[in-house]
Amino acid sequence: MELTFEKDELLYALQTVQGVASGRNTLPILANVLIRAQDGNVEFAATDLEVGIRFKVVGTIKEEGSITVSAKKLTDIVRELPGDKPISLVTTANDRVELTCGDGVYKIIGLSDEEFPELPSADGEGVTIDGETLCSVIRKTEFAASTEEFRYLLNGLFFNLLEDRTEVVAMDTHYLALAHCPALKTSEDVSGFIVPLKAVKEIARTFANSPEVKILHLKNQILFADDNATLMTRLVEGEYDMRYQSLIPESYEGRAVVLRESILRATRRVALLSNPKSFAISLEIDPEQIRISTETPELGEAHETLAVESGNGNVRMGLDANRLTEIFAHIETESLVLEFSGEFSFLTVKPVGDDGHTCFIAPMRLATAQ
Repeated sequence: MELTFEKDELLYALQTVQGVASGRNTLPILANVLIRAQDGNVEFAATDLEVGIRFKVVGTIKEEGSITVSAKKLTDIVRELPGDKPISLVTTANDRVELTCGDGVYKIIGLSDEEFPELPSADGEGVTIDGETLCSVIRKTEFAASTEEFRYLLNGLFFNLLEDRTEVVAMDTHYLALAHCPALKTSEDVSGFIVPLKAVKEIARTFANSPEVKILHLKNQILFADDNATLMTRLVEGEYDMRYQSLIPESYEGRAVVLRESILRATRRVALLSNPKSFAISLEIDPEQIRISTETPELGEAHETLAVESGNGNVRMGLDANRLTEIFAHIETESLVLEFSGEFSFLTVKPVGDDGHTCFIAPMRLATAQ
């Protein structure tokens, strides 16, 4: 096999697939990227048996063939090469890869592609979604997914396939993020699926600039594909906790509209003196202002007051500052609205003017949290 690439094209492709290749697997070939030149196309592939990706690469084929080589080592080398010279990649005897750029020559030991797992294709009927919409619902929710292994059913995004829309949900025991996108239901037999977090992050990275993404459901797998890439992942098996729907109140006792950037920065500053074990802060809301405060005997105390754009009702709540700032940071509008029904009810945070994104955070008991 003999191929020639421009550095930017090669590096972009390697960075796209490297995140999938596993460096901690007992099978050495899973740490490798498959490079295949066939039928006039160059394709890179990587998998850890849970998530897999195939990516078309712009390059010149002088001789077709295939090989696997360390994804990390190849990426590290290409990253350091000069960008003004073409990069030649040639396979030699005994599964070696020789990389040449200018006066530099790099010889890497590879492995035959014979043992590389076969990845499914995106052939078949599916549904399509705008790439920006897909990445947007991921950005708005994935931060809230649980990372605790014993809550494996919450270690991903739940796509609840309703007739008129799809609800994308992430949650742990302390907060929840919910976003809507167009209906993605393809079969009466499938009412929803859970995409694991590793795949979620790769989807957002791979399809960030895609005008359209095809989604295809295959038994215990889901495939996402555009003209250049196909990403497949095993789904988290089990029933998602549908109790999230009961957290959505039909009405609220009060609300306050405030500038997102102002409350985000103020909360971060006050949280610097919060208890490092609980990160508890107090949020006092009235129709005129929001007061953010904390008091920690070992560290000190802090408070800031912000004017609200509009509001009604009063409440004083204890909240986890870290989780609250995560929510604020993922709101994408200039102003946000806080809605509440009491100090022991979930606080709801929404972007102003965007009904398709809602976050909820559980309160803390201030008497014991601080």
